[in-house]
Amino acid sequence: MPTLKVPRKVRSQQVKQKIFDAALALIQEKGYEYVTVNNVCQTAKVSVGSFYHHFGNKDELLSYYFVAGYERYKNESQPPESDDFIEQILYIFGLYVRFCLDQDIQFIKNFYTPSNASLYITADDVSDKTRLPILAKVYEALEEARKKSQLPERINTRELAEDLCVLEKGCIFEYALSDGRYPLWDRSQKMLCAVLKGLAATD
Repeated sequence: MPTLKVPRKVRSQQVKQKIFDAALALIQEKGYEYVTVNNVCQTAKVSVGSFYHHFGNKDELLSYYFVAGYERYKNESQPPESDDFIEQILYIFGLYVRFCLDQDIQFIKNFYTPSNASLYITADDVSDKTRLPILAKVYEALEEARKKSQLPERINTRELAEDLCVLEKGCIFEYALSDGRYPLWDRSQKMLCAVLKGLAATD
């Protein structure tokens, strides 16, 4: 039987996974400061051109790392059984916060910086489930809540999803600025809950 040729799309995904695995190995074995494009390419045994075919820069690669971490935590946890949209949204953000808290604080400080353009999101990104699964999930939960009349009809769910992500991002920035002393879990959950309850109570 002749050897089957691997489709280009599959080969491309394999290379992307190799790059990601190399970055992950460097993070775990050496630390964040070793995650450079050259080091990643050398570890993955791919060309620099291949790296830039899949990722715009190092920050974009690390965003992929954060997304993968969120997905792993989601797969290992049990979502709330309640149809209360506030509980569902707290759960979505809580998964990401747990992931962040499990990372070395220096890593979070190096990633959450104003120079990291990959952190910038807009309401137009709500359908990007691959790059921004948290934003997409929050938007879906808000849309469902509006359909069930748990949120006023006038609420712009796209903008609200963006605003909630900005709020969460601000909490993580504060956590980074405080060198890990800011009570990220408690404060972020408290603020999100206050905002959502205020909106739900609005006629």
